[in-house]
Amino acid sequence: MSNTGRKKKLASFNCDQKMWEQFIARCNSKGTTATATLLEFIDLYLGDSQDKVDAISGNDLDERLDSKIKASVEKYLAVSDKSHSNPTNETIRAICERLDKLESQLSSESNRNQTTAIYNLSDLEEKIEGMCARMTQLAEAIIKILSLSQQPTKAGTEIVLQ
Repeated sequence: MSNTGRKKKLASFNCDQKMWEQFIARCNSKGTTATATLLEFIDLYLGDSQDKVDAISGNDLDERLDSKIKASVEKYLAVSDKSHSNPTNETIRAICERLDKLESQLSSESNRNQTTAIYNLSDLEEKIEGMCARMTQLAEAIIKILSLSQQPTKAGTEIVLQ
């Protein structure tokens, strides 16, 4: 940090150039600057709004990851369905159904906890970790399927996911 004037410091940090450019572009699209956004975040983070900042960051990230994963799965299944139905597609659909069911259970439990105002943080964390593990498995399965689908296969060979 260096002094830039009365009671102000110039902060610098290392950041991936592409990420920084995307951040600036997003800030501009929202009608603000990167500096203003970072200062607002710091102010919220240091103020009484800590929980709000954590909630916004976490929810936004989860929603973006969810939508990207779902879009990738839907795109893959749409392309695969056009060619033919196979065990891999059925496996992906089964995983998606289990994830949807788990998400629904988590959501209904969360709603129940909110209405009764009883929060069991460790239980919720455990379920979220389980859900994250399943999402990781799904992402790994998709990556494996995509890499296998780009490799030539022998006739009669079946792709098996673990």
